Amino acid sequence: MLSATSAGEHSSRPATVTALLARRPMKRARDDETEQHLQESCVSLLMRHQNTSELLLEITSHHKIRSISCDGYEGLEHNTGIQTSVLENELRRRSEQMGVPVGLLSARVLLENIEDLITQTDTNTEHVLLNTKQRSDVCALLKSAQVLMSAGIFSPELLWQEYWKLQPVLEVIYHLHTHNILTLDFMLERDAAVSAWITDQLKALCASMKTTPDDQQIRHHILSTVVCVLVRRAFEDSAHNLSQTCCWILDSMISWLLDSLSVKGTETSAAGFWVQVFDVSVFGGCVTEDTLQRFFTHTLMRVFTYRPIFKVSDVIAVQSEWSFAKTLPLLTALFSKICLVFSVECVLSQMQQVLETHEVNWRHILSCLSHLLIYHSQTQCCLTDLLSRLLRSAFDSYDVEKMITLFLLARQASLEGPAVFPPYSDWFKLSFGGSSGYHAKSKKSTVFLLKFLSDLVPYEPPQYLKVNVMHPPYIGGKYRSLLQEYITLAKTRLRDLKVSLEETGIFEVVNGSAGVVECPAQQDVEKAVTLFMTTNKVPATVIEASIFRRPYFLSRFLPALLSPRVLPVKSDARMVFIEALRKADKIPAALYTSYTESCRRETYRQKEGVCESSEDDHLLVLQEQFLHLRRMMTDGATDGDVCAQLSRISLTLRNVCADEETGSDVITLNRDSPDSAHAAVANLILQSFCLCLLDASKVKPPNRQGSWPSVFVKALLAHRGLVSALIHRLWDLLQYQVELHYCRHACPPVRLMGSSAGALSVSECLSDALICSTRSHMALCLRFCVAVLSYGLCRANAQSEELHNFIPERLYKKAQYVMARLVPETRAHMSDEYESDLHTEASDLTGRVEESAVALWRNTQIRSLKKQPQYQLSFSEWLSSELHVQRSRDALTDLERQEYEQWACEQYYLHMSEHDGGCEGDVTRICARIITAVLDRHTASRTGGSSHEHTDGCLPDLLSLLQAVLYEVAVTRLNTSEETGHFLWDVIDNRCSVTPDPDSIGHKLSYQQTLDDISRVLVLVPPVMLLTVRTDRTGRRTLDCQRMMKHISHVQRRACLPAGLLSFQLTAHFFKAVVSGSVSCDRPVEAVNACLSLFNTECPLLPLSAACWWTRLSAALSSQWKRLTGRDALPEQLQMLEDSHSWSRRVGAGCAWPVPSAPSWLLAACLHGSLRRSDCEMENVRRLARQLHETDRQVLLFWFVSSVTELISTHLNQQAAGCLERVRDVSVCLLTHLVDDSDWLLLFDQSGSDHRLSHFLSRVMSPQTLRLMPFAFYSILRGVESELLTGAIRSPGFLYSAAVSYRELSRLFLNAQPSGGLQQQVLLEARRVLMSSISLSSPDCLTLSQRRQLQSEYEQLDSEISAALSSFRNAPFT
Repeated sequence: MLSATSAGEHSSRPATVTALLARRPMKRARDDETEQHLQESCVSLLMRHQNTSELLLEITSHHKIRSISCDGYEGLEHNTGIQTSVLENELRRRSEQMGVPVGLLSARVLLENIEDLITQTDTNTEHVLLNTKQRSDVCALLKSAQVLMSAGIFSPELLWQEYWKLQPVLEVIYHLHTHNILTLDFMLERDAAVSAWITDQLKALCASMKTTPDDQQIRHHILSTVVCVLVRRAFEDSAHNLSQTCCWILDSMISWLLDSLSVKGTETSAAGFWVQVFDVSVFGGCVTEDTLQRFFTHTLMRVFTYRPIFKVSDVIAVQSEWSFAKTLPLLTALFSKICLVFSVECVLSQMQQVLETHEVNWRHILSCLSHLLIYHSQTQCCLTDLLSRLLRSAFDSYDVEKMITLFLLARQASLEGPAVFPPYSDWFKLSFGGSSGYHAKSKKSTVFLLKFLSDLVPYEPPQYLKVNVMHPPYIGGKYRSLLQEYITLAKTRLRDLKVSLEETGIFEVVNGSAGVVECPAQQDVEKAVTLFMTTNKVPATVIEASIFRRPYFLSRFLPALLSPRVLPVKSDARMVFIEALRKADKIPAALYTSYTESCRRETYRQKEGVCESSEDDHLLVLQEQFLHLRRMMTDGATDGDVCAQLSRISLTLRNVCADEETGSDVITLNRDSPDSAHAAVANLILQSFCLCLLDASKVKPPNRQGSWPSVFVKALLAHRGLVSALIHRLWDLLQYQVELHYCRHACPPVRLMGSSAGALSVSECLSDALICSTRSHMALCLRFCVAVLSYGLCRANAQSEELHNFIPERLYKKAQYVMARLVPETRAHMSDEYESDLHTEASDLTGRVEESAVALWRNTQIRSLKKQPQYQLSFSEWLSSELHVQRSRDALTDLERQEYEQWACEQYYLHMSEHDGGCEGDVTRICARIITAVLDRHTASRTGGSSHEHTDGCLPDLLSLLQAVLYEVAVTRLNTSEETGHFLWDVIDNRCSVTPDPDSIGHKLSYQQTLDDISRVLVLVPPVMLLTVRTDRTGRRTLDCQRMMKHISHVQRRACLPAGLLSFQLTAHFFKAVVSGSVSCDRPVEAVNACLSLFNTECPLLPLSAACWWTRLSAALSSQWKRLTGRDALPEQLQMLEDSHSWSRRVGAGCAWPVPSAPSWLLAACLHGSLRRSDCEMENVRRLARQLHETDRQVLLFWFVSSVTELISTHLNQQAAGCLERVRDVSVCLLTHLVDDSDWLLLFDQSGSDHRLSHFLSRVMSPQTLRLMPFAFYSILRGVESELLTGAIRSPGFLYSAAVSYRELSRLFLNAQPSGGLQQQVLLEARRVLMSSISLSSPDCLTLSQRRQLQSEYEQLDSEISAALSSFRNAPFT
């Protein structure tokens, strides 16, 4: 760093000042002269070859004090005076030598050192904060700069000029300011660009991620210092030249803050840091109170007026979403800090001023009002005064803007509830419900109000419209028609919104919430009785409702008030209120008589003949008895004493709940309509049992408490009328299930209403109430299962009984599922990887839930239950439970869920025996059961078998697991010489083994949906799994596609929509299977050709579908073939598809092209698809029909088949009804050229002939399409001209085909399939065509057997047609 050379020798080692001084002999006598001489020698030495920048750095790094804020820095020690002197002399010498001012040189030297300190130790690009070392070194440099500045050899102005050229750092600027070297005021005045730079630096400071205490402290100091300067210069003196600049910076920051709050969920910690600016403590006395008030006032106005993007109509509609509870936390914090320096009156005054003079952001205005109401109790009074002034001013000047403000503020205040502001309905009635209101002063005022309310109607939420209609403003008699117009308009709007006025209670509190009250009439009754007892007068609201809302009063309020009950001996408040209404003639006499009679019947029903006490009295007695039972538990009473007390309780229960004979041994549990007759008693019993159990457990553990719980439950089961109410409550609360299971034989079974399952024991039924679909559900289930298993274990040990007597089977299965899922430590114990403990202490079961779960699975008794088949959670049951889990609300993360599912499949169930619910080590069984579970899940969701249906399930996870396991199976098959079996087709075919009833739409739809589910699973299977590679007798490996063909022909064909076509996904997947499988054969080309040739003859549906999708399919197959074999040329069968497609495209365009060697049906399908995609004109269709009529009639015939198939699909697809006429025209055109040949009639042949066309149709068309052929037959004939129809009638076999088709068409119509006006028209037209055909046909067109068959069939179907056929009776038959 420093270099020194003597006169006589040169030293190559650099030395510091301290080191040079240290080399002097320490014991040498030192007098003043010697010390002065030594100092002069050192100075002379240091002046030679000195690096000034390094000298400054060395001086400042010697014995400096490091401090975060540098405020404690006290300068250099005494022995540094020589160093400062050296630095001054060196700077002056270098200045003279370089010819530059010494101030500029010192500034540059300082900047060089600062930049070196930052760049050498910091790679951070934020350049906002320094690290601890940088901060200490910079502070030391600035202390030296202060010394130099006091010596007059350092220029701050020149320092700023040089530093601004570099990339300034905010913390360095802060230190320059705090060291009084360069102030922020000076920087802002010198350069206009500083304001934008400071804004960016402040944002970066807020966003800084440094979180150490030192960094947080310096962030706060920088923010406080900068903001104090900006606020002081912006608001202390508006005439100051920096006022506008500083105000712009502060406005930019508040705009940045508000932008981050514009969308819910986007608020950031950076914005939260800037909110701290509005803490009064930040300013720490550096800003006067008046200045601070002006700053906060300016900020509040800025918030109110920032981006006024909401229209008033939008505000009216969405205002309820801006309540205090829904306001963003940072916006609430902002208002809390800003409003703290103002009084409520001041804030409301500013709000009113802004509303009158500016466009405002209504969201901020209303959120601020909600904040004031919640945090400041005096806001209600101040706001009421403000609303009164606004109301008066609005009607004085007929100002719509003030009316809008008035209503929005009042509604916003009502959103926060009656605790802080009256409901909107009360405010509206108080403001407009009396004759003294401002609106009632003149006609102009009345019209002004009604027009204003009418203009709001299209935008108002229904809850406000209901208030305005139910409590309309007071309008004088002359203007009632105007009010009626408004009410009619509002009611129309309510009807459009499907909101009923009759369901609105007379005491309904409207505070802006759109929620629906469950029982408004019952709530009205309770409120009316309460008010009556308070005032001893019938509430005026009830009297008004009996007059102005008479339908609601008679049909809702009075029935709720006069509901039958056991009347108490002494009149209660309700009875007194009813009597007051009766005396006021508000209750019809017939209704009152019916009420008294019903009460008598209720009394007889619920009380025994000799019992004179009321139900309430019995409940008090019962409550007292349960309290005594609790005291007995605490005192450690004997079992005999407890049983005696339970006997007394049982007697009281008989008095409270009279048993009724139901005539059934099964209790039906209606979850949607719980038994409310004994709800109070049931709640008391459940609460008392839980408290007794807690009190007893404080004295003794469960295994030492005796048998009182069982006696308790048995005592309850003796009261059949009470059991239903108890089970209903237990379904929700799930309490004391162990004892119910122990007494299951004495408890009647339970059947869930709407469930196809049989009756279950109460414990098993309640176990089903435990669901495990979400995080909260799983946590509850885990806690409950641990509690039940722990309690059951203790009870079994205490009574020396088998554990299964205390543990329900279904709950044990739930425990296996949820414990293994949520507590990974239990998995090893469930897999029997660890030894079990013979005994588990009760203390082991009282820790955390997870620890208790592990302790339970270490217990031998708990684990032994798993060996019993009825307690084993099978793999299929596990899959069903996993499919019910909602992924977005799962307790496990995606990775944890993947690990858990892999453990369950590969480590737990894979190697478990089938007897225990496992897969016997067979991977294919894993696959089969996953597929079955997926299909069962879809079926259950369609049939409503799932009570907790959702779409966000774990299906994707299990399908991914299925693909992984299938890949393993596929690899295993490729590496083995023997076939592993068609387990996949076995599973799928088993699901489709039942043929749907063709006359049942429900069965067909269910079958169709099942096939859709199977298709979704199929496309997930690796294609190579769909085929088998066999080794023939010669040792050659060939493809076996029999199972795939069988599936397509017998399963997929039944549900092909559009008719005669597989979906693109299935078609592509099956072809990929052929190409993939061919690679495993000895000759891939021959394997593909042989396989596809077999499909052409045995299963033409697949190549026919490929012809339809070839435009999308060809590229994928070509790429796959080249990728797997390295060959560009396709196999012959694939090339045939390509050639057929090219031929159809060119022929359709009018080009001459040789016909490829392909089946006629394939060429026809390609041609038909090409013309359909190109939307060919009819003239072109006629040209092609004529051309094919001359060259290839078979292609023309199969083209007609494709056209008829499309016609049927168009009829079935309502969305394609627009192209129905075009499709029919094509069919008619083709028939024109086929009519002279009877082969076209074979298309509609229902006799099952062996003709090639019939054979083809049976392999490509679904049964539904074949059944609709008669419909297509007559749909085409009704569009042909008379000459063509006459020619068709002369075709051999036409009359018989027409008669058979009409017969089948009639049956379709009778079965309502198809239906609709067009189809009925076809039926009528078909009958006309058939009658005309009979009259024009020769006698020899039917054989004797055909005539007799038709006559016999038509005798019941249509006697007129039968008579027409009998006209051939005397004619000779062939």
